[in-house]
Amino acid sequence: MDGFARLGTHLVAPIAWMLLAPIAIVVGDGQGLVWPSLLALLGSALVTLAVGWSIKRASGFGISPYTSPESAAVTVLVFTFGPVMLLGGLLVAWLGWARVKLGEDTFAEAAAGILLGILAGGLGWIGLIVFLFS
Repeated sequence: MDGFARLGTHLVAPIAWMLLAPIAIVVGDGQGLVWPSLLALLGSALVTLAVGWSIKRASGFGISPYTSPESAAVTVLVFTFGPVMLLGGLLVAWLGWARVKLGEDTFAEAAAGILLGILAGGLGWIGLIVFLFS
């Protein structure tokens, strides 16, 4: 079981991003949203890492730097390209479980990372809409 958890922690995070960018390009190309989608993905990931780092510095509570950017990216993809992208939530769940199973994050840290990612991803999507329609 630890091997499956290690696979989640060391493989899902990098591979998810390697998959998310091409999905944004391929699906976004048909809708004319390639660059805005990629910028929203990158922006939401950077925001989650910056906010998580700031909270850790201010309060000592660590927000998982693995689950937050992944859930932000999935949120942006779901809002941009539709509900089929919710399957990416399975990767986020696997990653959160793996981080807790291996003792690298507590349940609260992994869950806070997922919630922060959803919030930042939603804000990234709103930024994308404002950018497109301004």
